[in-house]
Amino acid sequence: MVTIRSAPDCGNAPRKEVLRDLVVALAEGNDETVAALVGEDVEWNLVGDTVLRGREAVRAWAADLPEAKEVAFGSLITHGREAGVDGTIEAADGTRYAFCHVLRFPGTARTAKIAEIRSYVLPTA
Repeated sequence: MVTIRSAPDCGNAPRKEVLRDLVVALAEGNDETVAALVGEDVEWNLVGDTVLRGREAVRAWAADLPEAKEVAFGSLITHGREAGVDGTIEAADGTRYAFCHVLRFPGTARTAKIAEIRSYVLPTA
């Protein structure tokens, strides 16, 4: 079971829920939820590693992620078609990582799926 640490939110920004759901799904290795949040033609740039193109490539990558022990959210920021989230993840083996995901949606509709993600993940001490 993944421990989630985050500050209370006003509940008035639906995209923040999308950000939170994405990070938690990644930490839990829940590829179905990850796939449901992204568009069919999503492009996910794992900076310094690889670029995933398309929902199925993202689903396959997410399915291979190990479950994390803890996720601590820093900031969840949304504005129009863009959003960002950062924080730390502790892997099951105790390794800690800092992450930042910068997202773009194709439009401002609440139901819009994620079109593009740029992720930065760094090991921390």
